[in-house]
Amino acid sequence: MQSIRIVMIVIACLLCHLETIPALGQLTITTPKESEHAEQVRQVSLSRPAPPMLSDNGASAKHAASTEQIRVRLQFLEVDSTTRAAIYAGLGPGSVFTSTNPPRWDSQDWDAQDWDSRESNVESMTNFPNRSISQSRSSALVTQAILTKAEVAGILKMAEAANHSVVADSPNLMLLNDRKMELTDMVQRPFIVNHQKQGDTIQPIIEHVSEGTRLGIIAKVEKSPDGIPAGFAVGCEFVSQKITQTRSGFLFGLGNEPFEVQIPHLQVTKARATAKFPVNQTLLFDPHVTSTRVIRNETGVPILEKIPYLGRSFRNVDVTEQEQHVIVLLQPESIP
Repeated sequence: MQSIRIVMIVIACLLCHLETIPALGQLTITTPKESEHAEQVRQVSLSRPAPPMLSDNGASAKHAASTEQIRVRLQFLEVDSTTRAAIYAGLGPGSVFTSTNPPRWDSQDWDAQDWDSRESNVESMTNFPNRSISQSRSSALVTQAILTKAEVAGILKMAEAANHSVVADSPNLMLLNDRKMELTDMVQRPFIVNHQKQGDTIQPIIEHVSEGTRLGIIAKVEKSPDGIPAGFAVGCEFVSQKITQTRSGFLFGLGNEPFEVQIPHLQVTKARATAKFPVNQTLLFDPHVTSTRVIRNETGVPILEKIPYLGRSFRNVDVTEQEQHVIVLLQPESIP
């Protein structure tokens, strides 16, 4: 009997310890084609940071606010240009807000526009960087709107009725109040970017580049003076990483012949938006990011196209690429 009590005490201590561990979950999804190549694995991960630890004096007001939970329902829409324009026309110009963010240059980069000023500050060879950078920047757009339940239903109905639009439901996300969560969907693609000499042989150097999207959400409950949730402050960040092209380069000096390397051009688009709105309303977030969807249309002569083997001669397959726009709908709800 005493040994049973000892086992129960140990289990209770372990349970108390597990409550202090931050919640972290990751779901890895692989398709049959991707599983054949270990370097191309698509990962979808959800992570939630742990709340701050209690102080010696007890729970602070900030800690109490951070432990409150918010449930966010996410819906991803991929709509064609015609459907997208119809959605905004239906909402009206007074309900939609678009902001333009000009490019900002990283102060750590050696850019052509400020090369002269940086060169004048170089005092010796010890602080002259031995690196080269090729980059391009452009302005980014973000469109957002606050929707009622009727407007959300109208947008979903319009997207479902379109031939080249997709409405994808995501599971409800549980966020801590005023804390950030990320939903990531990335693929690792390998590239031979360099070669190095190892004894008498020359080995390629492979670099993996992430391609895909990442969505970050942060939400905070806005309460009335009597402590009842009256609305939400929501921040949304959408990051898209896309390899637009891959050029070939050549390394000289390692052997009698030049070695070919790959130079991937990675386009990164980051869009951010913040909004405050009452309960029971939804935030529409459009990061102005497009994706290409391959559409296969098959037409043929009735009856004859169904004849085994011979029916192929009476069928016509048309493969087209349709550009689609990503739209995210976020509906937060406070959890008591």
